Amino acid sequence: MNNEKPYVPIEHRPLLGVTEAEALTGIPAKIIRANIRAGRLAARMADSTTMRIRRADLDEWLDLLPAWHA
Repeated sequence: MNNEKPYVPIEHRPLLGVTEAEALTGIPAKIIRANIRAGRLAARMADSTTMRIRRADLDEWLDLLPAWHA
């Protein structure tokens, strides 16, 4: 019996940790955490120390970021 969890690519995961969100978006973890603290990005506590961000919330937050124009 194989007890290994199947590998799910990061872009297909419905829940992400802060470091995974950083890897996926390229936005530094400290910026992601600051936006969570400020209430601009929703996150949930999976237990007492594990923060998870729903992919839908991350995508919505990214859509709200201002566009940069050169």
